[in-house]
Amino acid sequence: MGIRQKLILLVAGHLLLFFILVSALFFWFQSALEDKVSVLAQQTMETLIGNMDVYLGNTVRLSNSIASDSSLSKLLRETPDFAAPSTVWPLIQLSDKLKGYSFFNQTLYSIGIYNPKSGKVLSTADGIYDTDPVQMEWASRMLAQNEPLMIGADLPGALPPYRQGRLSVITVIQKLSGKSRENLLLINFNKQVLDLFVGKIELWKGTGIVISDPDGNPLYTAGDPLSESIHASIAAEEAFRQPYEVKDYQGKSYLAVRKQSESTDWVVRMIIPYTEIMKDVLAMKRVAVIILLVIALFMLLLFHVLYLQIFNPIKRLIEGMLRVEKGLAFRPVPIKRMDELGFLQQRFNDMVQNEQQMRREILEEKLHKREIELKFLQSQVNPHFLYNTLDSIYWVAEQSGVDEISDVVLDLSQFFRLSLSRGKEFVTVEETIEHLKSYLRIQQFRHTDKFEVQWDVEPDLLQVRIVKLMLQPVVENAIVHGLEKAAGPCRLTVRIRRQGEYLNCSVGDTGIGMGAERVKRLLDELKRESGPSDTTYGLRNLYQRLKILYGDDMDLQIDSKPGEGTVVTIRIRLDRLGGAEHEHEGHHRGG
Repeated sequence: MGIRQKLILLVAGHLLLFFILVSALFFWFQSALEDKVSVLAQQTMETLIGNMDVYLGNTVRLSNSIASDSSLSKLLRETPDFAAPSTVWPLIQLSDKLKGYSFFNQTLYSIGIYNPKSGKVLSTADGIYDTDPVQMEWASRMLAQNEPLMIGADLPGALPPYRQGRLSVITVIQKLSGKSRENLLLINFNKQVLDLFVGKIELWKGTGIVISDPDGNPLYTAGDPLSESIHASIAAEEAFRQPYEVKDYQGKSYLAVRKQSESTDWVVRMIIPYTEIMKDVLAMKRVAVIILLVIALFMLLLFHVLYLQIFNPIKRLIEGMLRVEKGLAFRPVPIKRMDELGFLQQRFNDMVQNEQQMRREILEEKLHKREIELKFLQSQVNPHFLYNTLDSIYWVAEQSGVDEISDVVLDLSQFFRLSLSRGKEFVTVEETIEHLKSYLRIQQFRHTDKFEVQWDVEPDLLQVRIVKLMLQPVVENAIVHGLEKAAGPCRLTVRIRRQGEYLNCSVGDTGIGMGAERVKRLLDELKRESGPSDTTYGLRNLYQRLKILYGDDMDLQIDSKPGEGTVVTIRIRLDRLGGAEHEHEGHHRGG
């Protein structure tokens, strides 16, 4: 990252810090304002709930008085079926009784008695009327569940059919005592009574209040018509039990404040448009953002001028460094000033010229050293196998007949002939395969019926030139450390294939295998240039030899699982395996 970017990031960081602090301040102020509005709304709703509880408490006490009226209970016992012809006079007496109670409660709409046997309701306001049994499901449930008291809104059958939809009431239902418990007492009061308690609740423009039962069903709505829809959206989220919540609805935000009555369990929710609460805060936010943008633009302009005056010479110096880094022809950096930057450019020109001279000397020395190392490493590959083979010939001569020795000697002679390759250091894949076949026949002779060999070589790769004896140490390692220690017959697979831009040469065995920790330790030993190693001597020589020849264009991988076997893969870029130039290189080094 350049100096220019660092300074810009420094200024941007300070601007960001300032923005975060301002945002935190606004957030704190917004949260405090939400709390204040919530407290104010809850105080308003607490007063509303208190008034409602008093009114409903009086209504419940009235229902208790009616239910305990012995004369009314006597009339009901004498009139078990409101539809019987003989009940006209008793129903008139019942109606007069109920009207006497409603006379002293002018806020009530009606007092009625529901007779399930006849399906009729006797009402002080609407006389006697029939009900639909399907609509009276709430009454059947109340009777069946032995619920003594229930409060509902706009219940079907609480009003006659011609008033349903035109009049909205809240009904207090109570079972009548004694033998009259099969009848229900219905006390209806108009929802407009709640307007007396709500009063002027528009603390902010667009505020609405919704009163609902514990199940979230709206009983009363005042203020903004959207409040009921917003309430339904909130009530659907059963997890919402907080005093207040910011709710999004139809692209707008609302503050929903909640309060629940302890006596009726009714929920009062005040819905306040969020923009009305936060309009002053939002205006302050817009001003702060504009100020931040102006400061940021001013700082960017200042740094642009600074860049033109100071960073252009540094840019020319960096361009010169990049040319040197990419290996392009060096062009001295033009010096147009005599200050500290000019001195730095002059010292850079002198440094590069000295470095190029030193690089030429080091390269010549490294080439000479690499040629010596290649000769030395290659000379260490063959003796170990030679000793094992001579030992095998001696063992066969002692244990078996003379005929088998001729085959071994023939394979051995072919092996040495291909190993020498007339001084060439690079041979074709085809020659490598022939060399391996001679080697493997000798090993199969030593280990009778111990393993079989499977070949998988692409014909198009037979003339590709690779370094001599590249796969022989890998095959030897697979036999000695993988197959010889296995209990039963095994399989050795030699695979040479093209994979994208790489030549993949792999040697796999179905021997004893090894764990991941052992594989990691083995790879570490291969990459270590010096130090003792009894088991990886040949592989490490091979790895170091390939690294010297191909560098990062070569990779050696080992995949192994205990009890399943091991696969060693050598990957070399194909563009590093040209035949003609390698052949020339081999003769040059051989001479």
